[in-house]
Amino acid sequence: MKPPMRLKNLKYILALLGLLSAFNIAKSQEMLGLTMGNYKGIAGAMVNPASMTTNKVYLDINIVTANVFLRNNFAYLPKEDFVIWDLLDNNYQFPTYGEEEKNILYYNNSTPKQITQNTRILGPSAMIQIGDHAFGLTTGVRVFTSGNKIPWNVAEFGYWGLDYDPLHNIEFDEKNIDFGSNSWMEVGLSYAYDLWKYYDRQLTVGLSVKKLWGYAGTYAYSNNLNYLVPNDTTIDIKEMNASLGFSGPIDYDNSDFLNTSPIFRGSGVGMDIGVVYVKKREVELNKWKGERLCAQNIIDYDYKIGVSIVDIGRVKFKENAQEHQFDDVSIYWEGVDTLQFNNANSFLHELSNTFYGNPNASYVGDNIKIGLPTALSIQADFNLRNNIYVAGFFIHPLRLNKRTLRRPPQLAIIPRYETKYFELSVPISLYDYTYPRVGIAARFYFITIGTERLGTYLGLTDMNGMDIYASIKIGINKGSCKERFGGACDNNNFGNNILRKKR
Repeated sequence: MKPPMRLKNLKYILALLGLLSAFNIAKSQEMLGLTMGNYKGIAGAMVNPASMTTNKVYLDINIVTANVFLRNNFAYLPKEDFVIWDLLDNNYQFPTYGEEEKNILYYNNSTPKQITQNTRILGPSAMIQIGDHAFGLTTGVRVFTSGNKIPWNVAEFGYWGLDYDPLHNIEFDEKNIDFGSNSWMEVGLSYAYDLWKYYDRQLTVGLSVKKLWGYAGTYAYSNNLNYLVPNDTTIDIKEMNASLGFSGPIDYDNSDFLNTSPIFRGSGVGMDIGVVYVKKREVELNKWKGERLCAQNIIDYDYKIGVSIVDIGRVKFKENAQEHQFDDVSIYWEGVDTLQFNNANSFLHELSNTFYGNPNASYVGDNIKIGLPTALSIQADFNLRNNIYVAGFFIHPLRLNKRTLRRPPQLAIIPRYETKYFELSVPISLYDYTYPRVGIAARFYFITIGTERLGTYLGLTDMNGMDIYASIKIGINKGSCKERFGGACDNNNFGNNILRKKR
């Protein structure tokens, strides 16, 4: 039998989570060095499906793209004490702080706390463009976790425990706390069409539809939490409205992992939609007339602007799922330091019995729905001269309901140098409209690697998260017939016969 867990040990659990937050190898939130260039291929469809016809490749095969991101604004390691490269030293010892010898510090301020973790693996995927049409197929696995508006005082109690005297006998009134996590597999079909062309102008529309299979998910939401802690053994909850739901591969009676079917406990549908407007630098003199695909035109542009909404949809979990609701409850809860529980069900039964006098009263259903991290995105790309470009990127979350994952907002400028076989970009971004970042990404032939937090690797910033992404893919460029067939195609069929506009 597993030993019972004491509620006061919550502080150690939260401290461990904070430590894991700091040292997870993690994803760049939007992979700006991969998704904004002219050789992005199918990767661009993750930001805007309409971008597939604006590539300089007509065929793109993604072998694997891995990207992970984690960031929090509570727990950290000072840059003076830790750099990621220290992990390569087998003799390295993590620093300790204070009399309790904790391995992390926390930002001592009243800013609401947030945490975001996003892992995405884009598996075998591909796109092909045929004239005005482009088609894409994607496969992938995603894990997304978001915590929003977590009260600073709750975070500090999690760090210190209920015996933290400076917060005793202070009444806290907190609103709209939410936490969610979801892991799923997805298979998607994408389509883009050049809807309108007029001389040097072009408008493209795009759509991606994805089938989702959920592996595990959870959410917790409270629109009202009024409480105080009089001492280290008591919590006085004056008013609380909260909901909790979860589904996962765990036996809630004994905490054992389930190895039986079904592997996936939920399903759903996702969607991305977008448009791209292109102002071309040149006007096509001869249209592509269905010759070899490699003869399709490459037309440089002055600028292009895209608008998209990504990750519309949700996953509904119906297997091994529970939903609990606590409406307008209050309690003067003594002896919480001695409370024991062996598993999830025993904890929830105790919680329900405490508030309602009935261990099953909080249970309201056997299925839950968790929305995807829906967001509005705006992209812009300007061709300054030759191989020099500057892109702009904006993304903002759209919270469709309280059980929706939150995608953090981001505003970025991405200057880059781009050729057929080499690309270098330096994303400069403002994360969550507050935290500035400088990154770097490089593509050499078919391999791309990048980060949007270069300071983390150089030891210039505190360690409160990190990110990295890498991609291996194969692309075949438009206008490459001459290279591939030794001049077998007439130059007029390469798409290089254009008419320059007078300036």
